[in-house]
Amino acid sequence: MVMQHWVKKPIMVGGLGVCALLGGWEYLNGEWDGINQLVLWGLSGMGLVIWRLRRSPKDSPLQKNEPLTADMLQTAIAKVDQYLSRLQTQTPTLELSDLQTQLKDLNIVQSQPTALNGVILGEKRTGKSRLLALLPTQITLAESSELLPLNWQAIPAETPLPDLKTLINPAHFVWVLTTGDLTATQWQMLEFLHHQHHHWQLLFNKQDLYSDGDRQAILEQLQHQTASLQPDQPAQAISVAPQPIQIRRHLADGQIETDQEIAPPQLGNLLAQLEQVDLAQYQTWQLGVQWRQAQAIEQQAHQRWQENRRALAMPLIEQAQWLTAGSALVNPVANLDLLAAIAINGQLVFDLSQLYHQKMSLAQAKTVASQIGEILIKLGLVELSTQALGALLKSQLLTYLAGGAIQGFSAAYLTRIAGLSLVTFLENQSPELSLNQWDWSQLANVVKQTFDQNQRLDLLQGFLQTARRQLPTLTAQTIPAEA
Repeated sequence: MVMQHWVKKPIMVGGLGVCALLGGWEYLNGEWDGINQLVLWGLSGMGLVIWRLRRSPKDSPLQKNEPLTADMLQTAIAKVDQYLSRLQTQTPTLELSDLQTQLKDLNIVQSQPTALNGVILGEKRTGKSRLLALLPTQITLAESSELLPLNWQAIPAETPLPDLKTLINPAHFVWVLTTGDLTATQWQMLEFLHHQHHHWQLLFNKQDLYSDGDRQAILEQLQHQTASLQPDQPAQAISVAPQPIQIRRHLADGQIETDQEIAPPQLGNLLAQLEQVDLAQYQTWQLGVQWRQAQAIEQQAHQRWQENRRALAMPLIEQAQWLTAGSALVNPVANLDLLAAIAINGQLVFDLSQLYHQKMSLAQAKTVASQIGEILIKLGLVELSTQALGALLKSQLLTYLAGGAIQGFSAAYLTRIAGLSLVTFLENQSPELSLNQWDWSQLANVVKQTFDQNQRLDLLQGFLQTARRQLPTLTAQTIPAEA
């Protein structure tokens, strides 16, 4: 059984075999330094050449959405259905039956609406609550005499995007509030709404705070900007809580009396728009709701699959990190642990690619492992990890700490970072793309982000405690046992 297990790890066995041969050569001839440098530079150089030959996909230009149709919705539903079927085939134990049922329900035609959902979206102090208080909670469709519930939500634009999507997905229409020229963040929000097939309108609130000339200039600018995304719903100016108007009265005795008059809210034609909603418009809005529901189902399925894959990936990462640590601890040759790590991580890359159903050869896996190692070195993460772990070990008042122990723990930690980085990277690669079409330019960012996320003190302490339990025979003489 043990022999069969190692036969299935050709990169790891071969790499460690090379390490053993080179170590023996060093012992017999004392010529390790030159050969070590030659092998390491050769491996890194080969990885770099192959890496540079990869083709990175170019960013596609922003395209304007076509109006959503029933056929487009059916195409989107069919695509999600195919995705669910593929995940179920790849992972039979993955629970997707509830999502498949939800997807089938999207094909059920709703002849009459049961309610309308509206969202008021805006940053702080744009007037969301004031506007909400002025709006009706029931409307009547143009062809009907029955009252239809109108459900409103006022949502801060600062809400994190994942939560925001969940909140506004059921909305039939969205009113976006601004109190002046659009900021870059507000424009990105409008683009997001547009590409999510939301029906939205921009409202210029607190217009009364500006002079007539400025007010008109801002409104025209807003209308010009939104016309490129939604020409049929131009931005309009409103004032949900106008500033009091100063009134001067000339009395009979010649004195002047000053008073303030509260001006009524100015909602433009918003209320008239609600009164004119008909069944055809509702059905158009409902297409967008169903399209977003289909996308949400796909996202939920993808998240479940990711959680399942990560649960299976972690034992592979942990096995590789302890093998790397053991190699570094027992290997007396300088830098030999780096060569062993490349071999072990190459096998890890191959195993993870198979787990994520990505086609990658053994040679390509070793090249990717070498590149991850190069990224770790270029970003200075090797030194940072060694310093952080060394300082933490010293702070625990250890009586003696061998350099080999720090080196072993650091090698294990970097292997863990490499494995977690690759998992994150593979999660974002479409199985429909080939290896040459992956966006390799993002790998360095993923490695850096993964390293930063794992630098918290509690995570480092937990890693060290686990490492000391996993490597008791190798660290018993250098690290005192815990009380």
